[in-house]
Amino acid sequence: MTLPPPFSKSSALSRQRLAVLPDSSQNVSNETIQCTSKGTSTQFLSYIPDEPSISLSKTAVNDFLVSELSTPVLDELYNHLWFVARRSGRSIDPLHRQKIKGRSVIATEDAGLHLVWHHDMIYIKPMPLCLLNYDFWAQFLSTSANREELREGSIVAPKSPHATIFDRATAIGFMRSYSLLVRHRVDFVYARESHLFPVETDWIKWSKFINTFRKVEDEGVSNRYHYGQLRLSRLNWAVRLFRPSSAATKWFYEIPHWSTGMFVERAITPLFFGFASLSLVLSSMQVLLSVPDKGLKLYIVSDLSFIYMRRAFWVFSIFVLLLSGAVWASLFVIPFGVFIWQLLWGFRNRNKPCAHVKGSRGQEGVLNVGSKC
Repeated sequence: MTLPPPFSKSSALSRQRLAVLPDSSQNVSNETIQCTSKGTSTQFLSYIPDEPSISLSKTAVNDFLVSELSTPVLDELYNHLWFVARRSGRSIDPLHRQKIKGRSVIATEDAGLHLVWHHDMIYIKPMPLCLLNYDFWAQFLSTSANREELREGSIVAPKSPHATIFDRATAIGFMRSYSLLVRHRVDFVYARESHLFPVETDWIKWSKFINTFRKVEDEGVSNRYHYGQLRLSRLNWAVRLFRPSSAATKWFYEIPHWSTGMFVERAITPLFFGFASLSLVLSSMQVLLSVPDKGLKLYIVSDLSFIYMRRAFWVFSIFVLLLSGAVWASLFVIPFGVFIWQLLWGFRNRNKPCAHVKGSRGQEGVLNVGSKC
């Protein structure tokens, strides 16, 4: 079934017209085709907007979309992502909230890192210009893959782009993520400052364009966008536990350290904390052993102030030992308790259906499917 673009032609932010080329047409990828009709001249691009090296043949476009927007590792981990993340595609903070949380926006061309955050940064993929073009959606994103297979997690984008057909729901999910990232005018300003938009536009035009994607529910997007923001440290553990074949390494989703100096710099703080704690405990034990037993007896009346002082040191040493034990126990017990609570919550909600919406397609062409994820 042919599906219309999820936005109106009048609200498209890219107005470039695209030529329809046969699948084998690769030799005109850097040219434009000019057509004259009724005294007017219109230029039609023979390449993907903003990508003059890639022609408009179906094979080339499919390979481009797969390489740009597919997330093979996350697709492979889909049935296990409840273990490390909240299953809600709308769990995305707008850009101004990212700033409040002290996170800087890092632009990345890796779709697998889109909406992945780590410490004080969040990775966001800039928007491809072709996804703002009405003709591009009408020609190349007018069909969707089998949704039942996608829900079961059986379709996984392999390493070779020629071995899979790009799913329209992935593009819709990517665009919906932007509708949640850029909700307010200040978010729009931050997005432009971070070079996330490929065209010069204003807030009014952006609002009209992106509004239709805000209405899309989780049923209308691909598996990856059933989840919102993802924490890199938890994805690293997911890779270690479930060993997806698409991952570059078996230890990290994305390698966090590119030099030994970075690793030592981040490891030195916990090492110093452990050394200081151990020194404090050993010093307290030394004080306990150095105080003689007779100095703690109440019936000794000679040099009474000195006896009280030694007794206070002894009690304080006991208190330090107990406090150190409580701190170290908290460092292990509290995170472990939170992890177990989150694990149980994710297990209870791992098969929870998405919110039901009416299976209708409005005037703007928004696809809503009234079924479970």
